[in-house]
Amino acid sequence: MKILLVNKFYYPNRGADKYFLFLEKLLRENGHEVRVFAMESPLNLPSPDSRYFSKQVDLHVSSLIKKVKIASKIIYNTEAKQKFSSLLADFKPDLIHCHNIYHQLSPSILEAATAAKIPVAMHLHDYKLICPNYRLYTKGAECRRCKKHNYIQCVKHRCIENSYSKSAIAALEMTLHHRVKHIYRDNVQLFIAPSLFMRDVCVDFGWSKEKFRVLENISPTPVSISTDKPADYFLYFGALEEEKGVDILLKAAAMANARILIAGEGKDEMRLKDLSVKLGVNVKFAGKLTGEPLKQAINEARAIVIPSRWPENMPLSGIEAMGLGKAVIAAKTGGLPELVKDGVNGLLFSVNNYDELSACLSRMTTEEALRMGADAQKSREGKDEKWHYQKLISIYEELIRK
Repeated sequence: MKILLVNKFYYPNRGADKYFLFLEKLLRENGHEVRVFAMESPLNLPSPDSRYFSKQVDLHVSSLIKKVKIASKIIYNTEAKQKFSSLLADFKPDLIHCHNIYHQLSPSILEAATAAKIPVAMHLHDYKLICPNYRLYTKGAECRRCKKHNYIQCVKHRCIENSYSKSAIAALEMTLHHRVKHIYRDNVQLFIAPSLFMRDVCVDFGWSKEKFRVLENISPTPVSISTDKPADYFLYFGALEEEKGVDILLKAAAMANARILIAGEGKDEMRLKDLSVKLGVNVKFAGKLTGEPLKQAINEARAIVIPSRWPENMPLSGIEAMGLGKAVIAAKTGGLPELVKDGVNGLLFSVNNYDELSACLSRMTTEEALRMGADAQKSREGKDEKWHYQKLISIYEELIRK
């Protein structure tokens, strides 16, 4: 097949971008002709398609004139559409697989695909299809206030960085895309949801279930480092942001007298460090870890903790850890209960409940960690690159038939 992959970033920024790059490699290795479309950035990996990339859109500008220009690109990026149309005319793909296109690329490119009569599948790495702030979360809790296109709620609750102006732009964007132009409904043939939760919440917001296919995330095949006796620390790795609930983990660790390793960075980092000092937690902030250092940290941990407040979709952190034979302690939210079976391959606790999380940390002895870790690895057996590829190709074939 001739496949065009689309994502706003062409470097491993976050989980969605890492998956995008992994998928490009997987498809090439299986003999497909793959091209990519993204936004220009000095961080991008080398690509022969970079001449088609749209100009970089910096969302963090200060002047009013620049903010107005950026707002117009967020709503409908004509330059991205023109560049994308040129790539379509040159490549003539059998299908287009979009990932994160919001804001920087905008859905203008979807209309270019329809004009060229090329089918589109869109991967839902977050909740932007239904939620202006991507996260289905505001004011410290899961939020569904914008059902029935009620996007004024985004402004009312200042859902974008606690800013009225940024929230107003997001609400306008969603209104134009979903109530006026119906640009996603009319120009995307299939949506790929990494979890049943993602599919079901979109259906709850009014989308047709027939347009969704569920394809669970995978992590590239791990090479395990044998650890018969894991260390006594619990590991969190990921972004340090309020919705990730790392403060809940610190409070629980203080109660359970547990040792914690935190691998990540983000805007909540200083607050979390101050809190750890105040609580007297035995914690090490290791900064952002990737590659072999991260794999070693996972392998040596007793268990992995995902203490999220927001409804996680299907986090790669949990999948990667379980593939390496590690039990996962996770909040009962989003797609996490689909991944973690309580008492089997990990433990579940109620969102925001550090008492329950403390009990989970205490329960996860070395013996329990080894037992649940073995079941965690077993639960990922068969869900490898070959399995994922075959599932994806069946979706592609259905898309082309449509």
